[in-house]
Amino acid sequence: MAEIRPAGSSRRAHLAELFGRAFVTEPTMTWPLGGRADDLEERCIRAYGRYLEPLMDLGIVWETADGHGALILVPPEQDGAWDDALAQVDDALAQDVTDDAGGRHHRLWGWIASKIPPEPLWQLDSVAVEPGWQGHGIGSALIEFGLEHARDSNLAVILETGTQRNVPLYERHGFQVVEDADPPEGGPHVWFMRRNP
Repeated sequence: MAEIRPAGSSRRAHLAELFGRAFVTEPTMTWPLGGRADDLEERCIRAYGRYLEPLMDLGIVWETADGHGALILVPPEQDGAWDDALAQVDDALAQDVTDDAGGRHHRLWGWIASKIPPEPLWQLDSVAVEPGWQGHGIGSALIEFGLEHARDSNLAVILETGTQRNVPLYERHGFQVVEDADPPEGGPHVWFMRRNP
């Protein structure tokens, strides 16, 4: 089992690269960015740099000790602070990395947010593994780490993914698809998954 620890703010640049490289093929990340493919990875890294900036001090970003994997895990008591942190960077992120001033970003993520049940939940927001290290159990270790944190709360854990091949991985960890749908104004197909206590 991988050693997993809180990620300090000094690790933000490394983690932005890790998340950016891991999510460069994730449609819920890449579709909102739009634009040319030749700079997509660089824009994913910049987007995660912006995204992580307000999150690092919330204690919701974790990484493996070897630096090959990371997780953003939002407990229910941090949900409001997480929303506030995202609102701080949302417009700047959209202006900085998208080709349409954030139009697709706001439409897609507004629609995804509308699908989140209004009950106390844990959110497995992002599980990232360095591309060269995928398939070595790091992602599973990060998922299990998140589930272990949620276990004593007796609350459900939710996530969404735009990558169909991720669905069986999460199912192996007890998640079930509760809905899969296409956003009403275009965008990638999304699987909404839940693991009940």
